[in-house]
Formats: sequence, C-alpha cells, structure tokens
Amino acid sequence: MLKRNGRTYSDLIRDLTDYLADTGELPEFERLTLSLIQERERGKKQELIQCFADRNLPEAEGDLSDEEILAQARMERFGERDETAV
Repeated sequence: MLKRNGRTYSDLIRDLTDYLADTGELPEFERLTLSLIQERERGKKQELIQCFADRNLPEAEGDLSDEEILAQARMERFGERDETAV
C-alpha cells in the first residue's frame, strides 16, 4: 500500500515523528484505535465478571472448613487427597 502511494515505511515514521513533535499529541486515528482497544478490553473484563457472577455456588456443607471443602472437591475431581488441607 505504501509503495502504491509512492511512500516508504521510513516516510511514514518520519511523518508521524514530525506530527508528534509539532502537535505534542497522538494523531486522531491513533487516539481512536487506542479508544477501541480500551473499550474491547473493558468489554472482555465485564464478560468475565458476569461469568463469575452467574455461577451457582455450592451450599455450605455442615461444619467443614474451607480447606476441608477444597480437599473434598479435589478428591472428587482429581481422585487425589491433599493432606495439607486436612
């Protein structure tokens, strides 16, 4: 695309550097790009938060401590017992 327009990568970088030096700010296209990236990341974070918010948590089981509940869950899921949690 640059070649079709009679430009080189060096020309592009030089123009960008001159713009930054002259104005002291990013070009509009770059500000828009950064804004879109930030909005996309914000959306991803909101989806992740919503995913955890929608999860059904198991009911508390009697007088077991958190460590004991985790040990039971590991045993059920992986068939291994965590001796440090008991």
